[in-house]
Order: sequence, then structure tokens, then C-alpha cells
Amino acid sequence: MDYFHGKRFLDTLPDWESGRPALGPLEDYLPRMRALLARLGNPQERFATLIVGGTNGKGTTSSLLAALLGRAGHRAGLYTSPHLHTWRERIQVEGQLLPRDTWAEGITFLYDQTRNFGAEGLGPFSKFEALTALAAHFFAWMQAEYGVFEVGLGGRYDATNAWDSRLAVLCTIGLDHVEVLGHSVEAIAADKFHISRPGRPLFTTAAQPPEVRQFLRRASRQQGVPLWEAGPEGVVGPGELLPYPFDPSSLPDRPRTFAENARLALGAASWLLGALPEGAAQATAAHRWPGRFETASQRPLVLLDGAHNPAAAQRLAEDLTGLAPRWTFLVGALRGHDTAGLLYALQPLARRMVLTASDHPRALRPEELAAHAPAGLRVETIPSGLRALRQLAAQLGPDEALCVTGSLSLVALAREFFDLPCEREGVSEDAALESLECLQLACQRRGLEWEFASANGHVLRLKRPGPPVYFLRNKHPFNNYVAARLAEDKGYQYELFSQAGVLMPATLQVFNPFADDRFNRYKTHPSIAAIAAEVEGRFSYPVLVKRYHSSLAQGVFLEHSRDTLCRRLQLLCENSGYLDNVLLIQEYVAGLEYRIVATQGELLLAYEKQGTPGGEDLNPLHQAGGQATQVEEEALLAPMRRLAGQVAGVLDLGFYAIDLIAGSRGLCLLEVNPNPFCFFYNRSNGREDFVRLYERLLQKFLP
Repeated sequence: MDYFHGKRFLDTLPDWESGRPALGPLEDYLPRMRALLARLGNPQERFATLIVGGTNGKGTTSSLLAALLGRAGHRAGLYTSPHLHTWRERIQVEGQLLPRDTWAEGITFLYDQTRNFGAEGLGPFSKFEALTALAAHFFAWMQAEYGVFEVGLGGRYDATNAWDSRLAVLCTIGLDHVEVLGHSVEAIAADKFHISRPGRPLFTTAAQPPEVRQFLRRASRQQGVPLWEAGPEGVVGPGELLPYPFDPSSLPDRPRTFAENARLALGAASWLLGALPEGAAQATAAHRWPGRFETASQRPLVLLDGAHNPAAAQRLAEDLTGLAPRWTFLVGALRGHDTAGLLYALQPLARRMVLTASDHPRALRPEELAAHAPAGLRVETIPSGLRALRQLAAQLGPDEALCVTGSLSLVALAREFFDLPCEREGVSEDAALESLECLQLACQRRGLEWEFASANGHVLRLKRPGPPVYFLRNKHPFNNYVAARLAEDKGYQYELFSQAGVLMPATLQVFNPFADDRFNRYKTHPSIAAIAAEVEGRFSYPVLVKRYHSSLAQGVFLEHSRDTLCRRLQLLCENSGYLDNVLLIQEYVAGLEYRIVATQGELLLAYEKQGTPGGEDLNPLHQAGGQATQVEEEALLAPMRRLAGQVAGVLDLGFYAIDLIAGSRGLCLLEVNPNPFCFFYNRSNGREDFVRLYERLLQKFLP
């Protein structure tokens, strides 16, 4: 299966994080995980496992430990949860996300090996169990020496605890998930202590609450677990002290918790390796774990932190005090967390408290979150996280401070809003809904009344005499239906524009050779090998492979060799829908990429897509730091106007966009989009240009 179908398979599995927990007794969890690993050939036996549990700080500790092992020359895998932007963040090798094709191969292997898993008699495995097994599979396949596994929830029954680890780490333990783990820190510590093994070291922090520290000392003696405690002076173990070569608390702009977590990672790495590697201090100083006390802006000061329980919020508040005396807080939370305690911890610093929600399936609505606000705390609610970020960013003065916290899903939204480096799983729903936001503002300026015609807010209807006029997300009524349908099909686009003499990349249309027999009349080649042979006879590598229908650069691939081309074609053809059988293979044209926004033959707006090359999404605007820069030079606008006129001579479109490359032969048309997005342009330039553009279109087509 391809990456999309593989992800869809994972999304069908029971998933506690999405509110669909696995059923069956807890006693079946670890046997089920062991049965799942056995189906994959027990990959966990081919590397040394290091397991990291606790309530707060697991991600920082796990990732720094993996980085220190890498600095020592060891190939280390890292498995963490949850993720911020893409599921692929959860499994890394040598600090790198795995390519989508690698994920697709791994998920296909998992799917093939677990058919009829019900015969094991342990119930269906969950998404988290599948991801844990995939991590072990990838680490073994990529010959990792170490696999660092962050515990998901608790410890005793967690999937990461289904096999023995060389050592265990317990970060700070506090009250969280009390309905599952217990209502006291001792009960929670007892559950998490199960990740340790007799005779194998357990590292913990001297900053544990006193009752937790006392419990761990007692339980370790009883179970024969060598306990190591990481304090300010060093890591104290059975009759031994491992000193730090430097003081992590001296690093600037780091919270206190970073020093505590760094000491744990340094102590565990020192025990494993016999001594810390050269450059450990530099690796620690350079280490950042996204979404944890992360600065998104300096003026105004914007800080992002995933604190989601009272203990983490209390520590966050202590660290924020050293940066600014008063803060605006933007808070979102998920069901199952102590939101009252979280808000109470932040209250003393709050100049303004704004409550909102992310798109996470377990996100609390702002009104529900407000019901847990402590007495005396004035709160505001904004339903959409993105809308809240926009409003606060516009209102903050340069000397004010904003902290986004409460849930990692809200922090992830803020990271994308502030354009921090990340690799997105795809483009959010806000990209399509941004068009309706601009349309509403344009209607207000033109004195037009409107209403939402659907419960989900995706359909907007103008209130005016005559036939009803609808807007659906980014789709609009300004285009002729047939012309718009032709423009949506890249195959027809190429034929029509080529016939009209429009400069386009040389293109080969191919039909899926595996398609059903009813499509035999359309098939262009008997096999994948035959397609590749014709491609090599017509083009030089690299070549672009496209589905004839795709959106936002999804389904567009750059291939550099016959081998990768054949693999890509095989995947696309095997996973095509019943009526989705056309592929386009194009020559690669180097040059700057632009977009024209037009109405009929008139150019309305043009901008350059600027971004950092790299990644699997080829659109520069989808890259970290991508910017849309408006074109103002007449020497470039003049040929763009001519191109808009050429397009209008082929397809009569009332509102559309043209993507093009300024190549060695001139402006080369890549494709026409009859339903353009304004999200990426607005992210760089604000909404005003597109609001005016919609005003003009409303006046032109709906006077």
C-alpha cells in the first residue's frame, strides 16, 4: 500500500488518543503486544532498548539521550509520543524522520504479517501498539544499536514495556491521567515503576516529589533494581557517583526542567558508554525539543510550551516569571486532564487569559474549559485556535508576552502559525476555510448579507433576490462548470493548452496498466517497465510524476532514477482508485516558481513562492519559512498578463490561479487551479489583498 492508504489503515485501529480505546482486559495488553512483535519476527531482540517513563519531561530526556548516543558514534532510534505535525515524528533514526515511502513499506509489512490476528485470542491491536511494533521493526531493519522508547501512558501495561530494556529512566512524576493510573503520586509511581527490571539500572531525578522518591527507593530495594538519582552534583548510584562534565543549569534561556531532564540523559548515557562522548556539552547546549519552552517570537515575546497538567504548569509559571512579570495566556486542553489545576497554576501571572480549542478529537470546547476556571480568573473564549492566534498576534504590543500552552495540539497549531521549522502531514482545514473568511469580510464591505447553510460552516449562502448563490470552502460560483471541471483534470489541461501553443513542460500521459478490463481501450502501456522505457527515451532525470487530480502538492513526486520511478509508478498504480487511473510524467523545469491569480484574461495578483528546497512536499510555500512575495516588476508582470490571456483563450474561468516556472525558455505553465487557496499568500501578507479581490469578483459576477 502507499503512504496514504497505510496511514488510513493505522487510523482505523483502536486509538486511546482519539477517544477510541482498545477493548478487553488490561491483562491482555502485554501478551497482545508480544504476539504482535512475534508476527514481525521479534525485531526488538536485534538492538538494545532504553525505556523512558514519567509524567513530565519524557520527550526531552528521550531525544537528548538518543542524541548523546549518536554523538558517541552509535546508531540510535527514537520512539516518542505524541507528535506535533506528522505521525512520522514518532519514529526517528539518527535524528531524522523516515521518508513516506519507507513508512509505506513498513506499514505494508505490518499489515501482511498481522492478517487474521484475531486468531491470537487477545483482541485487535491498537494504533499505539502498531506504532510501537513499527518502531521496533524500523530500528532493526535500519540496524540501530539502541532504541530509545518513550512510554505512552503509565508503565505497567504500556506497549513499550512488553519486553526487557537494558535500562529504565523515570522523569518527574506528578498527577496526570488519574482515572487510569491512580489518584495519588505514590499510586502513579507504582504503575510507572513497572518499566524497571531486577538487576538493571533505573535512573530517576532527585527532583522527584519526596513521597515519590521515598517510594522508588523502597521499591528498588525490594525488587533488586539498582537505583541511580540524578541531582545537581552528579548521578548517585549504588556506592558510586557519576559527575557531570558541565552544569546543564548554566545554559541560557532554558527552563529548570531542562536541566533536570538533561542530567537524567547525561547520567544514563554515561552509564551505558562508560564515559560521555566528546562534544556532549555542545550536543546538550544545541538540543531543542519542539513545543517545549520554545520561543516563537522575541518582540513581542511568544513562548510555546506543552504543559498539560498542574505540575508542569506550575513549573512553567515559575520559569515564565523570570522572563516577564505578566503574560497573556492562550490555553487549550484535552479531555481527561486536570484543567482546573492547570489554570490555577497560571492564574498569578495572567494579564489576560484566552481559552480556545485545537482540532484534536479530544479537545475541550472553550466553554467547557471556562467552566473549570478558578474563582477570580477572568477568561475570554475564542472557538478557533487559529482565529485566536490571529487576534492575539494583531493585538500584542512589542513589549508584551504571550504563552501558548495547555496541549501539544494547540502548540502545534501555534508552531505552524508562527512558521517554525516542521514537516507537516498535510495542509490543515484552515487552508480551505480561509477563503470563506475573506469572502465574509468582502461581503461586509459591499453590504451583502450572508448566512452559513451547513452546520459545519463549510457552505456560505448569499442572501439576495433570485437563484441561490453558494460558496463551498474554497470553491466558488464564478466559473463555468465544464471549464472548471476541465481545469481540474491535469491531463485535459495539458492537451488543451499544448494545442493552443502555451509553453508547458513536456508531458507523457500514461494509463494504469493494472486497471480493470473495462478500461482496456485507454491503456497506453502493457507494464510499468514499458512506461519507464518510454520515459527514458523522451526525458532526462529527474522527472515529475503526478496524479491527474491532486491538491496542495499532494500526489506530486520528483524521481531521480529508473529504479525510483518504477517503484513510484508501481505504488501509484497498485493503490489507484477504480476511476483514478491516469498519471502524468513531466520533464523537470528548473527556475523560480510563481502563482498568478486571475479573472478571465485579467491578472489580479502575482506572487513568487519562496521557500527552502528539500522535503517531500515540492511546493515552496509548504516548506518551513515559505513566503509569498508579491511581484511588482513590470518586466515580469507583462509576460504574466500575456499568459493569463492565453489561458483565457482556452478556458473561460471567472476566478482561477496559474502556477508557473520561470525557466530557461521563459514562463512555463505548470497547471491551472480553478479553486485557488488564499491561505498561504495571506499567511505572508495578511488578508487585505484577497478581501479586495473578492470584493471585485462579487461586483463583477454578482452585481
